[in-house]
Amino acid sequence: MVFSHKRNRWTTACMALLLVVLTACTQQPAAQPATTAVPQQSDKGAVSTDKTKDQLVIVQTNETRDFTTIDPYQKDITLPRTLIFDTLLVRGQDGKLAPSLAESYEFKDNNWRIKVKKGITFHNGDTLNAQSVKATIDKLMSPEVPKSTFKTLLDGVTGTNIVDEYTVDIITSSPNYALINFMVDLPILSAKQLANGDEYKTQLVGTGPYVLSDWKRGEVATLKEAPNYWGKRPPFKSVVIKNVTDEATRMAELLSGNADIASDLSSTSIKRVQGQSGYQIVSEPGFRVTWQSYFFKAPFDNAKVREALYYGIDKGTLAKNMYGEFASPAVAPVTKAGSGFVEAYPLSDYNPEKAKSLLAESGVATPISVNLDVTQRDIDTAQVLQAQLKKIGIETKINLIEIGPMLDPKRYEQSNAGSILLFSGYDNPDRELYRILVAAFSQKSLYKTFGYQLDSQVEQWIKDYAAEPDEKKRLALSKQILDKSKQGSPVNWLMFPPNIYGLSGNIDWKPDGTGRIDIHQIKVK
Repeated sequence: MVFSHKRNRWTTACMALLLVVLTACTQQPAAQPATTAVPQQSDKGAVSTDKTKDQLVIVQTNETRDFTTIDPYQKDITLPRTLIFDTLLVRGQDGKLAPSLAESYEFKDNNWRIKVKKGITFHNGDTLNAQSVKATIDKLMSPEVPKSTFKTLLDGVTGTNIVDEYTVDIITSSPNYALINFMVDLPILSAKQLANGDEYKTQLVGTGPYVLSDWKRGEVATLKEAPNYWGKRPPFKSVVIKNVTDEATRMAELLSGNADIASDLSSTSIKRVQGQSGYQIVSEPGFRVTWQSYFFKAPFDNAKVREALYYGIDKGTLAKNMYGEFASPAVAPVTKAGSGFVEAYPLSDYNPEKAKSLLAESGVATPISVNLDVTQRDIDTAQVLQAQLKKIGIETKINLIEIGPMLDPKRYEQSNAGSILLFSGYDNPDRELYRILVAAFSQKSLYKTFGYQLDSQVEQWIKDYAAEPDEKKRLALSKQILDKSKQGSPVNWLMFPPNIYGLSGNIDWKPDGTGRIDIHQIKVK
């Protein structure tokens, strides 16, 4: 993601949190998966003749994104990162936090105290201890890591303190109960390796079930089983992860028997897989949300016009048109299993007559003609949205644009009129509402650059939300913030693009709702 110069530095940092950008890479031919019994391949699926399988092959794009780096602090390369590195905590299917590398955690003296498990070693033999956690966080916060997906998560962290060999405090400038949720996604690195300059960027040393065997820049990573893994032994001796940006190529790899899992499928691919004997389609709600906002110039400087769009968009139908039976319309900025979830934007709010009435009250003459700015990723969603808005008196011209130019403040400054912006992003694997509240409605909001007048009361409520220890009271604050922000509707949350996977006949797997491929849950048929 590229933004222009000094005036946009803060926007760059914000967008590291906000957006998912799919980048194009060249796909190279893949290695054939190795199995203990050679599968019989046909156009009806690849079926294993034994219940053992040495290698799993995954073709995907969302979880590899930009494979030009494997630096664990950079980009959002969730695979292979989550197979090489462990985190302090994990989130279960029920949405609850559970220990992983951490033995326990508590909020003590306005800081988070974490005790790490004993007896765990990194792949290179280094001992996991409190110093590892401290070094991981200190490095991330340092100028040596100027840009990182994780950096903004630690906003308000002022430092770390070693209590004893296996206990560390994460020190914050003010009480932050939301902070612990971000430990679900932060990989823990070796303190000794971090002291060796930039070695950690290419020689990946974690505590996870796999080690990096080979990496072809931009194309493929091959992992092999870690010999000293502290947890449950993984079901495959090796995993091949290929970054395949072209969906047709992903499908070809799956249907030819060259891949076991193909992710990031559309409705077209779903139909192809469902028509093949021996293959499965599995799905779960994604943790990224599709949403729309504005350049807040006329007519979108008028709150009633923005509210009209909110009531005039049928999210349920939009999601169903896009994803059929796998649709997940957004009734909140986070999915139901997320921390802070309240149904503040129910589907019953859809009311085209109210939308028309609000437009009439706005004093803006209809039909309104405006641009609908969108990247290639969301062009199909834009076309459905265009048809819906036309019914309430808003004519849109779809303007296809790259994400960088779309969000460049210079474009806003040079525009004479407002426009609708459509995105898929808010990458939120920890499913914590606070992350989105800060990015959308605080002083760090991207929309402030585009003319949105922030609400100081909402800003304070967001701080109160983070500092509130009682879960019920936090949910009440969540509802209060979202209800207030619905007035004037600077942002409309539309749907959660589901994670849809095609599976070969070799394996069986059901996603657990955490938005990640959990290698331990995959079974060989």
